[in-house]
Amino acid sequence: MLNTPSDSLTPRHSVVFHTLLAFVVIIAVSVLSLLGNLYMAEALGGDAAAINQAGSLRMQSYRLALTASQNDPQLLQAHLNQLDETLTSSALRSTVRRHPDSSLPAHYAEILEHWSQVMRPRLATQPPRLELYRNELDSFTSELDRFVSNLQLASERKLGVIRVLQVGTLFIIVLIAFLLIYRLHNNLASPLRALTAMARQIGGGNFNSRVQVAGDTELSLLARTLNQMSQELAELYAEMEQKVSDKTAELRRSNASLHLLFNGARMLYSKPEDPAQMMGQLLEKVQQTLGSGPVSLCLNRPGEVGSHTAMSSLDLLPPYYCNLPQCDNCPAHSNQGLLANGNRLIGFELRSGNSELGALRVEHPAEQALEPWQEQLMTTLADLFAASLSLASQSDQQARLALMEERAVIARELHDSLAQALSAQKLQVARFKRLAARGADTDTLNATAGEIEQGLNAAYRQLRELLTTFRIKVNAPGLKPALLATVDEFSSNSGLLIHFHYQLDHCPLSPNEEIHCLQVIREALSNVLKHAKASQCWLNLYQDRSGTIQIQIEDNGIGIDTDVSPSGHYGLTILRERAEGLHGSVSIDTGDKGGARIWLSFPPAYRRIPLKQESNNNE
Repeated sequence: MLNTPSDSLTPRHSVVFHTLLAFVVIIAVSVLSLLGNLYMAEALGGDAAAINQAGSLRMQSYRLALTASQNDPQLLQAHLNQLDETLTSSALRSTVRRHPDSSLPAHYAEILEHWSQVMRPRLATQPPRLELYRNELDSFTSELDRFVSNLQLASERKLGVIRVLQVGTLFIIVLIAFLLIYRLHNNLASPLRALTAMARQIGGGNFNSRVQVAGDTELSLLARTLNQMSQELAELYAEMEQKVSDKTAELRRSNASLHLLFNGARMLYSKPEDPAQMMGQLLEKVQQTLGSGPVSLCLNRPGEVGSHTAMSSLDLLPPYYCNLPQCDNCPAHSNQGLLANGNRLIGFELRSGNSELGALRVEHPAEQALEPWQEQLMTTLADLFAASLSLASQSDQQARLALMEERAVIARELHDSLAQALSAQKLQVARFKRLAARGADTDTLNATAGEIEQGLNAAYRQLRELLTTFRIKVNAPGLKPALLATVDEFSSNSGLLIHFHYQLDHCPLSPNEEIHCLQVIREALSNVLKHAKASQCWLNLYQDRSGTIQIQIEDNGIGIDTDVSPSGHYGLTILRERAEGLHGSVSIDTGDKGGARIWLSFPPAYRRIPLKQESNNNE
């Protein structure tokens, strides 16, 4: 915004005013000259008539001499009257009056006197005195000739005045026009060319040009205003360039920070089992992005004192000031982080909840502070590293828990099936020994031996079933691929036609739920093959309106009379235990196809709300 003083807005010498004034003067001079010429022309018009009449007096004088010689008094009187009228005409009188300072009035008076006193009386008598008139005629005509000459001289003087007036007017107009052109060239044309050239330069982005216009006119005011505007535009342009440069640098820093964070997150989550190695590879890039000193990383074990890993962005080795495992002497914990080289260690803790996982440190000049974007980047990186370490620790813990749970499941399965079968056969062997010691007959011993053999076969079958169950793999995500493989396995090995209907594509099940469902279905299909004597089987999985998972295994076999496992068979018992593990229930009845129907229902984990959380929300 231009800051121009108000008193400088009005020029003292206006080019427009002076130009208009020059044109007014030219017009005024031209009008005056025209009026003067008109007046002189009007005066010359009367002089011409007077000269003509004065010249006719000479002719009339000679005509009177001729008329007097003809003895015609009337004609002579008429010519005398005509000469009187011509001599006293208004044209001559007005011409004589317009020249009072000349000799014309006196000369005209002499001619009147000479005519009235001498020339006319000689012709007015009867008879006319013609000879005396003729003797005086030459003198009278000489006077008339002089009078006409004087009239011509007077007229010529008027023409001279007209010429002088015209030449003077032309000179004045030319002089004023020259001065006007000169001033317009100096005060208008040249400044306008300079201002136009400056405007082009401003339009082209060059704000360094200046125009100097002398005087105090409109154009000098415009030049000063343009100079001030160009200066302010140059300052604004420089300021804008600086702001654009700053914003560009800020955007580049933000882009570099986002790129670093994105690549860091991708690297850390691509190998979550070993985040420390990935963090070490990122330290050099962190230092380049920050534009600061070396960046170091120290990692702790939760619940322990001191660091177990330290690395620097220079060579992925512990920093030169590091004294692992004597972390109490670390400069980061004393003297406000000052180092021997004058730099200061600025640390950012890696925390996960209440656990301190380590620290991310950067060397920076002691007299300088980190910029806000640098602190934000380091804080975000520290949070990212802490989250990665926490996830890795949780993954290890979950792996250990899963291994322990798997071992507990194996132990439970062995205890509930094979251990009980072997324990029963152990009792049968003790009974066989007692019978043999008592000397029992051969039939009794053979019967007991057959029961032992039958029990061992059953135990062997259970062992094979357990091995098959423990070898189940769910390679593809979801339950459906594993069930398809199971249906294909049972159909191809037994010839049983299995109708499979799966309607749980939009129901997320946990891995534990998928394993239990798969084991229940395999156990049910195994029972169909062993006991049902069926040719077809229907397997339906769906979710009802309440969100409960429903699994139905139905066959067209001989059916079942009871839901209690016969002696030595634990399939139904295992089904109930697995249903309880899913927080559900299992029922066995007669199906619509005439055979047995096993019905498993349980609420999925994602639909169950913990009671503790629910009570807290109610509070």
